[in-house]
Amino acid sequence: MKYDLNNNEINLRLQQREREQLQTFQMCEILSSITTRHELDDCVNNMLKNIIGFNDLIIFIENKDKKGFILNYHSDPVAYTKYKNDSYSENSGIFTAAFNAPEPIIFSSNDLKKSSKIPLCIHESFQKKVRKALGCAIPSKYYNGVLLFGFRSETIPVRSDLYTTKIVSRQLCITLKNILFLEKNIHDSSNNETYNTFALKEIEDQMGIVGNSAPIEKVRSLIKIVSTVDSSVLIQGESGTGKELIAKAIHDNSLRSQKPFIKVNCAAIPENLIESELFGHEKGSFTGAIAKKIGKFEQAHLGTLFLDDVSEMPPDLQVKLLRALQEKEIQRIGSMSSTIVDIRIIAATNKDLQSEVNKGTFRSDLFYRLNVFPINVPPLRERREDIADLVHYFLQLCAAKNKKPLKTITAKLLNLLKMHEWPGNVRELENTIERASLLTSEKVIKELQINSFKEDSIIKGINPIKPWKEFEKEYILSVLRFCKGKVSGPTGAASFLEMPSTTLNSKMEKLGIKKRHYL
Repeated sequence: MKYDLNNNEINLRLQQREREQLQTFQMCEILSSITTRHELDDCVNNMLKNIIGFNDLIIFIENKDKKGFILNYHSDPVAYTKYKNDSYSENSGIFTAAFNAPEPIIFSSNDLKKSSKIPLCIHESFQKKVRKALGCAIPSKYYNGVLLFGFRSETIPVRSDLYTTKIVSRQLCITLKNILFLEKNIHDSSNNETYNTFALKEIEDQMGIVGNSAPIEKVRSLIKIVSTVDSSVLIQGESGTGKELIAKAIHDNSLRSQKPFIKVNCAAIPENLIESELFGHEKGSFTGAIAKKIGKFEQAHLGTLFLDDVSEMPPDLQVKLLRALQEKEIQRIGSMSSTIVDIRIIAATNKDLQSEVNKGTFRSDLFYRLNVFPINVPPLRERREDIADLVHYFLQLCAAKNKKPLKTITAKLLNLLKMHEWPGNVRELENTIERASLLTSEKVIKELQINSFKEDSIIKGINPIKPWKEFEKEYILSVLRFCKGKVSGPTGAASFLEMPSTTLNSKMEKLGIKKRHYL
């Protein structure tokens, strides 16, 4: 009997923990959809205060220009108006204490009174009503934040609740950064053109090549290396991975950045016109040549010539391209003289150019001339951890381009996006997010349509008509693999499937899912 009672207690505790995790998830999801201070105030006062039990919330965001922290939010509107944008030294005791503590730290009124250079907004709050505070530091690659939850009684969250507070604090900082972005760029709705131009430029300047995964960091490091020299670069990667973006980044960071960046898509120009497009022609050199034409090589003089889809270049033109690269001169069609050109070549292809050489469709000598410095761009499925950053970037881009308020996406939908294979890579993701942004009238995107077409499902003859249990089993297995076998917890499969872990374990047992199937 005692054994049964203990089991019941364990089950009750597990259920309580699952409810707490679900509650934390819901709080973060609501915060992620907030875009104004009014909405944040409403959420703080009508939801967070009741759940967490605090009375005051103060948020400081790091200002790197002033080398300190600025008050960016106070749940007391009077205090915020009085002290907003006040700057405090990063060496102030409260900030150093928060960042040196591995977990949220508890401050008493005496602790803060003793702290050096205590911010005036905190000093005033503690003198009037606050008795204790919970400080939480949010370190980030892009910004640092410190949050203080003030309590007017001696009761504060117990140690087991600190994890929830830490997770919610991180989302609060992200939400506030989104609000600050909008306040900076959409404060004048009457001047949409100014907003559109400024916001779009700021997004491009800040983001560049989006993502912080190991594969994309490797690409960034290669860009830094090759940008300082004039070597030819061959960029290889699947369609939609951003090869042109990388070529532009190399040019923009090179000594030729103030000179032209000329793009040529070798697959988009008819075979009988591509020579004229590259090298130009003289008037009357062939039927239809009614005027002299300056080719792309001459247009790119002293700058960079980007040859996209270079693998599609006709064989006879490959010879002329090789000569132009070797001799650093070109000859217009119909001209008797040569023109010296000083250019840097960057080529790109979605094919394995070495395989094309082996097949005999691409010249080996031209391949070696182009392949001085190869860069392989990873497909999106190999850098899934970048999807959240990319989605956030594309949502900001859509808001600026279409002159619409910034939208957000639910955490559940974001997790599903991370599980998708993305055969169209970043381009497919961008189009998916833009379509969803345009079709959704609300501020939160809760559903979207992915139009990927997987040819292998037809080639392998997979029958799409299956019993429901098979579909359910395959879906649960895919979620388990994505979660690396983890069932419970905030990053576990049960959380993504929005069901208690006990329910998921029961389903797995009924469907015959064993660890060997997903690990």
